[in-house]
Amino acid sequence: MWIWDNNIPFFFILFFFFFLTVFLSFFFLSYLGLYGVFFINLLSLGLFWFSLLFYINDFFKNQIIYNIYLTKWIFINYNVKININFLIDSTSFSFFFLTTTIGLFVYIYTFCYFRFEPLVERFLLFLCSFILSMLFLVSSGNIIMLFLGWELIGLTSFFLINFWSTKVSTLKAAFKAFTFNKISDFFLFVFLIIVYNLTYDFDIMSINNQIIFFKNFKINLLNFNVNVIEVLCFFLLSCSFIKSAQFGAHIWLPDSMEAPVPASSLIHSATLVSAGVFIILRFYPLFENSFYSFFILPFIGSLTAAYGGLVGFFQSDIKRILAYSTISHCGFLILLTSFNFNEFVIIYLYVHGFFKASVFMCVGNVIRISKNYQDYRKMGLFYKYLPFECFVTFICLVNLSGIPFSLGFFIKHLIFLGLQTNIYLYYMIIFFIAIGAISGLFYSYKVFFFVFFDFKKSKKNIYINLNKKNQMSYYYTNTSLLSNISIVFLIIISYTVSYYLLNITFNKYYSINDFSNFSFNSNFYNLFNENNYFLFNLSFLNWFVIFVLLNFVILNWRFKFYSYINYNYINFYSCISLISYVFYFFM
Repeated sequence: MWIWDNNIPFFFILFFFFFLTVFLSFFFLSYLGLYGVFFINLLSLGLFWFSLLFYINDFFKNQIIYNIYLTKWIFINYNVKININFLIDSTSFSFFFLTTTIGLFVYIYTFCYFRFEPLVERFLLFLCSFILSMLFLVSSGNIIMLFLGWELIGLTSFFLINFWSTKVSTLKAAFKAFTFNKISDFFLFVFLIIVYNLTYDFDIMSINNQIIFFKNFKINLLNFNVNVIEVLCFFLLSCSFIKSAQFGAHIWLPDSMEAPVPASSLIHSATLVSAGVFIILRFYPLFENSFYSFFILPFIGSLTAAYGGLVGFFQSDIKRILAYSTISHCGFLILLTSFNFNEFVIIYLYVHGFFKASVFMCVGNVIRISKNYQDYRKMGLFYKYLPFECFVTFICLVNLSGIPFSLGFFIKHLIFLGLQTNIYLYYMIIFFIAIGAISGLFYSYKVFFFVFFDFKKSKKNIYINLNKKNQMSYYYTNTSLLSNISIVFLIIISYTVSYYLLNITFNKYYSINDFSNFSFNSNFYNLFNENNYFLFNLSFLNWFVIFVLLNFVILNWRFKFYSYINYNYINFYSCISLISYVFYFFM
């Protein structure tokens, strides 16, 4: 592991360039207009994302740490000062890349989704501000900057949720989310005060190094002597649980579905709900020495996973189903943080973030074509009109729900096997995890079947407006081409990065082709036989599903519904598909 001080990487320079373009866009909004705002910020955000690709191997494989000091900020006294410094390690870079990737493609999707509505340029700037706030949070080098980033993501999320401010329900949902964020800010502020009074330092690396010295230190709280580590864990976990919508503090998240679809795809996939997970990973030395966190993390995480899955199954609004799905997955993420294996937390975060954002964008196209209905009971047979969205939604739900030998199944399998038997309430936690995992299959099937394959239940004018010319679109959809391109690229990056991280993580501990040496909390020992090629089988099935569904689209089965189409054209596509199947099975 290398630590480079005062050596600014190139992607960090482009990060400030992105900040500059967003800042100037707010001032010159009336001069730039929609297209000016879109293209200028798309250029800066795209360059920033592209520069991150060159540093993936350095952070994930070589574990490089950049401790970037810019300038002095505030002097507390002669010995204590607050600097403007940034800490970028593998954890920070993981959130950097996840947020920027999803933010870039959601930004492109937003332009297609909203381009004919008023104030779109303002919404684009709110999205960019939200991305900047999250990037500022995860790269903060001291707890004061971390607190400012925590405040900023709460503030910008309020503007995103309240974009349609003329609706009373939207305003109520925005204020509910903002109120819960303020409660979370209070807990973080108390944590900040206690930490400073203990260490007289604001630097995050220094605080993490000093935590162990206070393991036996006690403070008097309401005439009770309490270990200071447990007090710090209580405030930090309370702050994290509210932001990550854990059980008891989750009620703001489903209501925030009043936000536009692009905002939901960004908030519920990579940024706001994962900020609580980031806080736990950032101060993980604190939780390693806490009995409170050893008990509360797996219990609350598993309970939230079960609750989110069960409640999501009984919803009829497709956006609220996805919201409770996010709550369930956040529970799994909190549970994973208790395993002392942060690499799998990052992999689960990537699998959930990428695929959940893609599902939200597909659902946005479904809602738009159904005249803004969000109740699946008023939908049906959309596979005729949105085959591309049907295809992508199936791929994403396969991985999110944990169907066997998918990415979601593999990560959830590790949760079951990695849970230590000495954890209190072990069998109750196992029961909650099983409920959460099984319910994920049911609500995923519910969304997919009732939207795309159930019999037609919506108004006739929806289907009448989809004229035959649009139904014969070369791109197999009735939505805009650019939005579908952004979804396709996000899916490709999802698979590429997820498999890369799995290989990097496995190669740290054992040979990929020999799983007999795999050990994880002593429960994985001899789990896999030698030369089992688990990753190869996992990859094979996922790509097989994609290949089959892609050929399903290439068959162009929609032509069968119209008599004036040349059937030789159909036979041509059918022959191509048949040849490809034969080649694939004999390959």
